[in-house]
Amino acid sequence: MADENSGESERSPLLTNDHLTPGSNYEGTTNQEGGQIFLQPEEQHLEPQSVDSGASSYEGSVEQLGGPTVICRVCSATIYIEGKTKQHVVKCSHCNEATPIRAAPPGKKYVRCPCNCLLLCKAASSRIACPRANCKRVITLQDNSPMGTALRAPAGTSRVACAHCQEVFMFNTLSNTAANCPHCKKVSSVGSHYARSRAITYFILAVVVAVLGVGLTLGTLHVAKGNVLLYVVWAVVYIIAILLFLRFLYFATLKTSQVLGPL
Repeated sequence: MADENSGESERSPLLTNDHLTPGSNYEGTTNQEGGQIFLQPEEQHLEPQSVDSGASSYEGSVEQLGGPTVICRVCSATIYIEGKTKQHVVKCSHCNEATPIRAAPPGKKYVRCPCNCLLLCKAASSRIACPRANCKRVITLQDNSPMGTALRAPAGTSRVACAHCQEVFMFNTLSNTAANCPHCKKVSSVGSHYARSRAITYFILAVVVAVLGVGLTLGTLHVAKGNVLLYVVWAVVYIIAILLFLRFLYFATLKTSQVLGPL
């Protein structure tokens, strides 16, 4: 799935923060310096939490400064945003997490991971991976539901660039199957080993069945006259050989998607 460029504001980092690790989500959207967006609803992180004396003194200083403020979506601390109103998100100096102050760019959406990492992904994304090394959750969104299920990414889960549309998606490389891109819906082989091994297997089977068919035909040719059943058997054997050869051609021409790296 390829998003249209939404202008310079979208390409610029959400936050200038060395503590936040950039990454890419399952759907292939590159996050903007606050990590990627997860599917846990932000409302679960909006409940007010207790504020210690340090936070109270910080809020007091903010009140003295005056100017526009927002409430942190994670710790409920007050964030002073004077001179930052053109940014999409701001970082809370109390909990160091990001809080959106503007709507997401067109075609994008904000999602907050259960680890509180604020992520930016495509609006149509249904599965998103958190880039934080100590989290690595995979969020699965249900259709027409803001709620998501957060699970740890299983072993072998990697980011893969589709050979057809070049979009990035998530795939378990330990599974011995072809990959179905969630963006373009086309099938590809993740790595060349899968397609090559299948192509060799089907080619050998096609040759073996074809040889058996020829041998069966030559061996029963003298008794085949008037025996309709033998003709049916010959036809079945040759059809199987043709189908196996077509499967060989399918895997021999199957495009190979590139593994970008583990989550």
